[in-house]
Amino acid sequence: MGRLETNRRYYGPASPVVVELVHMAISYRTFRFSAHNFDEIIMVLQANHHVSEQNFWLHIEPFVEDGQVHTSSIFWRMFSSRGPIVPKFTWVPSYERKEQLMPAQIGITHPVGTKAVNRLKDFGIEIPENWSLHQDHPKRGIVLSLPEVYSQDDVVNFAVRSLQILSPFEFDGSYIASVTV
Repeated sequence: MGRLETNRRYYGPASPVVVELVHMAISYRTFRFSAHNFDEIIMVLQANHHVSEQNFWLHIEPFVEDGQVHTSSIFWRMFSSRGPIVPKFTWVPSYERKEQLMPAQIGITHPVGTKAVNRLKDFGIEIPENWSLHQDHPKRGIVLSLPEVYSQDDVVNFAVRSLQILSPFEFDGSYIASVTV
């Protein structure tokens, strides 16, 4: 038997499996920000530029009210070659795996379909030269690797501008960020 102490004031015996599961539990926080004031997002990226394990994600998506976005049928989602209706940007910091440095990556799932990178270029958003494009898939989205040194401002600017272009609906420039640890 192991010992377990939780934030719910429990302290006592527990099986080793339960102790391990509780310590592996994922926590997250969510906050709202605008396209013109994303200092808190920059601080999150700077504070977590490199982590020891792949257990940290930052998601950014447009803030939409219930009923503002048309929800599609499950058959459309299953058989469509497009991603989710509400686009989502994800940032994962660099981390070490098997004594090898894995670069920070960003991804965007979107409902645009094929050639989303070309759509971004058509609207004047260029992917910086030192970012590596891994995929531009209609259903799985865009995946890019970042160099070892990069500007967090550039990453967040790319996120908010891309989400505006890849979104099939109008929104007021407000975003929801979710930090998962």
